[in-house]
Amino acid sequence: MKEYEKRVYSQQGEDGIIEHIFSNIGTTNKVAVEFGVAANSHGGIPGGESNTLNLANQGWQVYWFDGEMISNPPKNCNFTKAFLTPDNICNVFEKAEIPKDFDLLSIDVDGNDYHLREKLYEYNPRVVIMEYNGSYDGATEYIMPRNDDYRWRGDRLFGASLKSMTIQADRMGYDLVYCDQNGVNAFYIKKDINPFPVKTSEEAWIKLIWTR
Repeated sequence: MKEYEKRVYSQQGEDGIIEHIFSNIGTTNKVAVEFGVAANSHGGIPGGESNTLNLANQGWQVYWFDGEMISNPPKNCNFTKAFLTPDNICNVFEKAEIPKDFDLLSIDVDGNDYHLREKLYEYNPRVVIMEYNGSYDGATEYIMPRNDDYRWRGDRLFGASLKSMTIQADRMGYDLVYCDQNGVNAFYIKKDINPFPVKTSEEAWIKLIWTR
């Protein structure tokens, strides 16, 4: 899939991969949910390096969440200021009226990503993008202990390894299909709709670019 990587707004070419995936599986309600977008504001555009701004510009309904405020979010972006924890995430989703079934979920909070995903078992995104900790190889299991006060400090102890995220995804009914060439994001698709070859974490793993 690497030939489909393309940046419109996204940091790692995710826009092109998202486009390719949905051109093959189609869309349903064109709802996308993304955590951790404030830090990705760029060029004066809120969320200007997010994975979902391009979708909002194509008419999708996008829900953004971040602990930092975003003023004047772009059209079709419904922003909620909330520091998400495993204890509050489902209540925050309910208040935002996010449907149980939707097209895309993207999680990038540089910390409790694995633990937040674990709590969303009642929600059924068709595609999930998870930032993984690519400093651990594809055969290594690592999950950062839950820490609701954690802020990334530039170390290698954040998030979870690709192996651990893929075990979690498989248990929740998702196939790993791709990791971007900078070793940042993993793409998962629901097993019952996935048209792509399934990858093991060892096959898909790309080393995190800033640890090479």
